[in-house]
Amino acid sequence: MPRLALLAVLAALTLAACSSGDNEISSTNIVSRIPWAGADAAKYRVLDNQDNVVGTVDLTIEPQPDNTLLLHQYFDFPDKKFTNEAKVIVDPTTLEPKSSSFKIVGPQGNLDCAGTYEDGQLKVHRIGEDGTRDDALPVPNIAYDSWGDLFVWRTLDFSKGFQIDYADILSCTLDKTQKLGVSLDVKSQESVTVPAGTFDTWKMEIHSGGGTQTAWYSTDDKHTLIRYDNGTNKFELTQAP
Repeated sequence: MPRLALLAVLAALTLAACSSGDNEISSTNIVSRIPWAGADAAKYRVLDNQDNVVGTVDLTIEPQPDNTLLLHQYFDFPDKKFTNEAKVIVDPTTLEPKSSSFKIVGPQGNLDCAGTYEDGQLKVHRIGEDGTRDDALPVPNIAYDSWGDLFVWRTLDFSKGFQIDYADILSCTLDKTQKLGVSLDVKSQESVTVPAGTFDTWKMEIHSGGGTQTAWYSTDDKHTLIRYDNGTNKFELTQAP
């Protein structure tokens, strides 16, 4: 698959950020309370910058037999004939990652990536149209995988003015695996209308590498993601869990 096409897809799905120096990255536990019990699922439509519907995304949480948790994102872009799937296996209490994977299937080629977290290190293996590549990266004591961010953010202690920094790991991308310093800032409560209905939400800004994204989570105990704007695409809830 051409590099520019893959970059466009990944830019739409991952945290748009640049790596920070290690001394700027906080190794912080940001999980306050797990707001789901057992399996959980929600469906979204994906909009472009002109608010055209370009795809769908399913976010699911699935308990595993080995007492881990699968955080699963599945993206479908019918017009481009692309599907994208990201999986992160995490500890069910801390949500710290044990492994991650990402797969793109499209008319111009595929990309498969798998990463394993072990003994303070992430090891990643990629298979793409341009061959294979292996990367390794030291991981802070407390860190989260970027493909799990939308789920991890549900666990925050939401309140106006709440701020926290943490270490995030870009495990599976086209570029080299890297550590990110991410800052979360809960701004206010807002009423948000999406296809699934109208919801009272917490509006939160996500800052990293000079970029800003915005997410809206419901104010009820489940803290469901209602809307997400990463600057390239917007997710809007179409079916509540």
